[in-house]
Amino acid sequence: MSDHVIEMLGITKQYPGVLANDHVDLQIRRGSVLCLVGENGAGKSTLMKILYGLEQPDSGEIRLNGEAVVFHSSRDAIRHRIGMVHQHFMLVGELSVLENIILGMEPTAGPRIDYKKARKELEELSRKFNMAIPLDAPAGSLPVGLQQKVEILKAMYRGADVLILDEPTAVLTPQETRELFTVIRDLAASGHSLILITHKLDEVMQVGDEIVVMRHGVRVASFATEETNASELAVAMVGSALPSLIEREEAGGKELLSLQDVTLRGPGGKPLLDQINITLHEGEILGIAGVSGNGQGELADVVTGILTADAGSIRYAGEDITHLKRGARLKKGIDYIPEDRSSRGLCLPWSIADNLIAGFQRRPDFLKRGLLNQSAILEKAKQLIADFDIRTPSATAPASTLSGGNQQKIVIARESSFGAKLIVAAEPTRGVDIGAISFIHNNLISLRNSGVAVLLFSSDLDEIFKLSDRIAVLYEGKIVFTAKAGTITREKIGLYMAGVGKDGPQ
Repeated sequence: MSDHVIEMLGITKQYPGVLANDHVDLQIRRGSVLCLVGENGAGKSTLMKILYGLEQPDSGEIRLNGEAVVFHSSRDAIRHRIGMVHQHFMLVGELSVLENIILGMEPTAGPRIDYKKARKELEELSRKFNMAIPLDAPAGSLPVGLQQKVEILKAMYRGADVLILDEPTAVLTPQETRELFTVIRDLAASGHSLILITHKLDEVMQVGDEIVVMRHGVRVASFATEETNASELAVAMVGSALPSLIEREEAGGKELLSLQDVTLRGPGGKPLLDQINITLHEGEILGIAGVSGNGQGELADVVTGILTADAGSIRYAGEDITHLKRGARLKKGIDYIPEDRSSRGLCLPWSIADNLIAGFQRRPDFLKRGLLNQSAILEKAKQLIADFDIRTPSATAPASTLSGGNQQKIVIARESSFGAKLIVAAEPTRGVDIGAISFIHNNLISLRNSGVAVLLFSSDLDEIFKLSDRIAVLYEGKIVFTAKAGTITREKIGLYMAGVGKDGPQ
């Protein structure tokens, strides 16, 4: 029998205008953890979709335990004992954990579902893989770390020998990440093979046995984990060394933003934000950490004027702006990098040039006799395209034609180039390449060094710790902890993110 449980040989997949996979070879050893890394568009997800039967290759072969197989659907892959946990979980929130796990594979006793048998099997699996899960709780009521374990247990219940995990730590706290890595190592030790699609190179070094790097649809490198490091992996992913993070100048300007007891209520009067108190100074980055869904979007919208607080006050540069709308706050220099660039940061059918000045089109330098001065707009767009390294053949091309990283650079360029005094940056590097992440981080530090205040929302703790001068934790709409960066560990922040820390200094 082959040492490799899976062999993907010469896999090629062509989409209109894009060669997603170009004769890719990939082998996974039995009982090992293989990490698949690469920038967005490198071809990782396409390759795994082919392995899981969601896509079919144009050419190439898949071998399972040495024998050629063809997967026409995910059902075929599951029947061949291949499972996949997607980045966005596939759970029905209203159903119990038990009902979610057995959905579509319910054991029966006569005409009825045999829940007793299902419970016994799941309890045995839980003990075997050390995953204690409340089987009777509604799946939607569980924290994300437990929801992920439910997805893994669901794959195990379906008999998976090979498990694909897509960005498995994207929304986990440090404690949940550690628990996940323990589960992964236990699964590997019991003979399962795991493939992790990820961009977190430090985590790759912790959990992987082998690492395969893809770039532009091609497998460009492979390493045994003990023979490489995160810096070498980054170079392999990008094709060149990344620039270092620029030096931070001493922070400590005057107070620019102050929120006092800010409260926002949702349907039924439930607080989405509950008596928020924060301050932010010129030339300072305040990082707001928290698991997604704890009020980050609402707080960003309240600060930028998209939503109006139901109670409390907001002062900016000494002025009460509690009831000012978005347009008025933009004129005062409160700029916004929204979490969802596609729907809130860009108009994708518009040209890159028009997107680069959207919201600032009434500035005198873009008007001529009361009409938009297209030549001035185009000139400014070309300047920003060069300054922010936006990869495009033309400023007049639609924004929809660019990669996600270059679309994000349009938003970053616009919001940081017209005299911003405060930038609210919500997940500024989500879904962008490692090279673009480096560029965006340096841009935010540069703005901070020039005196701009940055309110940073990120579910990526590495980003929070790398960029922030102070860190606050948002949990269930409340600020539950605030501290200077460098005085707190990731583990302690993770406890507050999970709601199990005690109130800290504000």
